[in-house]
Amino acid sequence: MPARELARAHQEQPQCANCHQKIDPIGFGLENFDAAGRWRDQEVIGLGKRRYGRWDDEVRFDIEPSGMLPSGEPFSNFFELRDAVAEHGDEFARGFTEALIAYGLGRPYGFTDQELANQICSQAKLHDHSIRQFIHALVQSSKFQTR
Repeated sequence: MPARELARAHQEQPQCANCHQKIDPIGFGLENFDAAGRWRDQEVIGLGKRRYGRWDDEVRFDIEPSGMLPSGEPFSNFFELRDAVAEHGDEFARGFTEALIAYGLGRPYGFTDQELANQICSQAKLHDHSIRQFIHALVQSSKFQTR
């Protein structure tokens, strides 16, 4: 089955549905990228044994990259998704910052991290939201250095 059908089946599981109903519609817009970040137009599902970089038997599905943002705004492909996300740059930066803090500190993001998130977002915005600046600001923070 293609990834989209597997995602639908996954959403039917009560313990999975709540999160996957939120993340899957956005993730479909990224389906054109394989695990290594290379562009693809078809999803290849290998059956049997893999030899010399190819499957003995494989099934191919055309990728359907349409989806919807949490706001309800639809997109039909990766490029429309990219443009829609770019229109919400500050909100995206804030979400990225909160996820980075959780990852960097090794614990869930909490209300006590709001000031740190504000500082990181401010520093990153001064440098056109460079990923390097997000990381640098987190690593230079006392919360990171004393964790």
